[in-house]
Amino acid sequence: MAPLTIQIKGASSIAYRPERGALSITVKSQGPEQASVSSEVTSTSNQLNEMFTSLSPKLQSGVATPDAPVTVFSSRLLRTWSSQPTDKNENPLPPVYYATVGFNVVFRNFAKLGETVGQLSTKPNVDIKSIDWTLSEATQKEIGSETRKEAIRNAILKANDYAEVVGREVVPVEIKDCGQRTESSSSQAQGAQQVYVQAPRGMMNQVRETQTGGLDLTPQNIRYTGSVEVKFEAI
Repeated sequence: MAPLTIQIKGASSIAYRPERGALSITVKSQGPEQASVSSEVTSTSNQLNEMFTSLSPKLQSGVATPDAPVTVFSSRLLRTWSSQPTDKNENPLPPVYYATVGFNVVFRNFAKLGETVGQLSTKPNVDIKSIDWTLSEATQKEIGSETRKEAIRNAILKANDYAEVVGREVVPVEIKDCGQRTESSSSQAQGAQQVYVQAPRGMMNQVRETQTGGLDLTPQNIRYTGSVEVKFEAI
């Protein structure tokens, strides 16, 4: 019987509800005096640090308690700089001083995340940069494994369909991993190493205009897709 090779691309797709919301914010100020600008940013940053600490009680191991709304948060060091503006005749004007501090806060309680965003949106020197939806590390590993397995199953199913028609059976002899991707229904696909799905850019602008209390955040599913190329030989 003549040799027969069948080469198939198997695909998989698994949707999952986000388990974490990563909030990125910046505390900023500017003015004619460096000391007052830095002081304003430092004062607001200390208030936020106290807020996020209270939302993230810790076990003795240093890990957040199971019911903590915030699993982890971090802040960057105070950054300051200045600029030298000029008038229309290129004459120097008094210098302008700037200061910023950035925060990254990971929530697992989305109701508390919405409430916090509502509170922060009323602060004049706090800029809400983005909310990125993601999964816990354990779930990422679990879904990644299942995505790969499902892609192989899909390739085998296709190969068996072809082999059945020609009266043969097949065995896999080569497998090539084509990688995994993550996406939401409103985003473009992106590399699997970037598991975060970012909220629409316009949403952050709408918060300050429409929100007076908590914000009802409804994240979209994160979809894992995977593919493999499998070479089969018919027997």
